[in-house]
Amino acid sequence: MPRKKPAAPNAAQVETKSTATAVEEPQVTAPPPPMRRPDWIDGPPVLPNGEPVVQEEQPKNWGNPYKAIVTVKGFEMGENRRFKQRVFLFKEKPSDEVLTTLKENGFTYRASENAWTIQANPDTRRLSEELAQQFAGSSRGMSR
Repeated sequence: MPRKKPAAPNAAQVETKSTATAVEEPQVTAPPPPMRRPDWIDGPPVLPNGEPVVQEEQPKNWGNPYKAIVTVKGFEMGENRRFKQRVFLFKEKPSDEVLTTLKENGFTYRASENAWTIQANPDTRRLSEELAQQFAGSSRGMSR
């Protein structure tokens, strides 16, 4: 005959305890208020009385975009950094020879500014400095 298996040590053994455990009931509180977007997201901040807070705009402190490079008795040559242009400003109407030289080299007359301008790049910067020396008389003369 087959042998009997021994009973499992924890199987079907139930102990009864006479002690009870107290469980704390959660306290009933009011539900939290619904989530609300802050007012400053939807508009400008307001004072407690409802008036909007007005912030003074500070003006930007930008420098002057024009910088004079050569200033001589009859004219001034400079650069407008805002528009990236080289500029010739004449106090009086320049001679026909000077006007012809400016036109041949690609300068454009801007009547609103009373100036001859050309787009600034390394080549035109070099050219405008040479022309300024010629117009000032510090070179051997007008050559082209």
